[in-house]
Amino acid sequence: MKNNSIFYTPGQVASFYSVKKDTLLFYDRIGLFSPSLRKENGYRYYSADQLSELDTILTLRDLDFSIPDIKDAIADLNTPSFISLLEKEEESIRKKISSYKALLNVVNTIKSSMKEACEAEKGKLYTAFFKAQPVIKVPIRDEGKDTTSDEAWEDAYRKLIAVADGKALINFGSIVRIDEARKHLGAICREVYATYGKASSSVIEEGRYAYMFFKGPISGLSSFYEQFFTAADEENLHLLGDIYEELTISSIATKNENEHVTKLMVRIE
Repeated sequence: MKNNSIFYTPGQVASFYSVKKDTLLFYDRIGLFSPSLRKENGYRYYSADQLSELDTILTLRDLDFSIPDIKDAIADLNTPSFISLLEKEEESIRKKISSYKALLNVVNTIKSSMKEACEAEKGKLYTAFFKAQPVIKVPIRDEGKDTTSDEAWEDAYRKLIAVADGKALINFGSIVRIDEARKHLGAICREVYATYGKASSSVIEEGRYAYMFFKGPISGLSSFYEQFFTAADEENLHLLGDIYEELTISSIATKNENEHVTKLMVRIE
């Protein structure tokens, strides 16, 4: 039954639905929901018959539908089109859930690695089995030098940031060849890498690893490497492949360089 003879002011309608009067004014301004009656004195009124349309609008807004989608829905409101609209929103929500789950995993991984770095005994050699970890890698273009320059490292780092999904980046670091690490004590890096929360063509291989945490500024890196190799040799460990030099706690987390923590990690037999 039509109720075109019953009218309400914007204030009354706002009170009925516990919404702000400004919300109704906004809907009117964008052409989504406008009063059906405008008197000569400028006063505007909504008919009782319009309220079902407002029910639809507010329901869809509560379900996080966009204004354009709501406009399309009420322009030709019928059961099949409404079901189709719900199906579209369902798919959108599922994608958001998947994205947030991936983001939550990255956040938890960063948090866990930082807590481990804080709680671990610094300078102690640990060994553990690790599953394969996806990484993004970019080569450092600084050939023929005894040390990797800050400029070359920063250039590779910026390139990595440019090609990666920022929401999937976990920890950053450098890849050091084992022979060069022993000779130059970490002064030469060949690649910048970041552990990654998404599938990647590159991985840190699954296997058993030796690793050690060091606290302090990166300027003390050579002594870190000396301590690491001394401990590994004392344990008669056979080191395989490259060394991953990870900035587990860096300037991203603290401005105090004395609180920075570097992790050296290498696969072992």
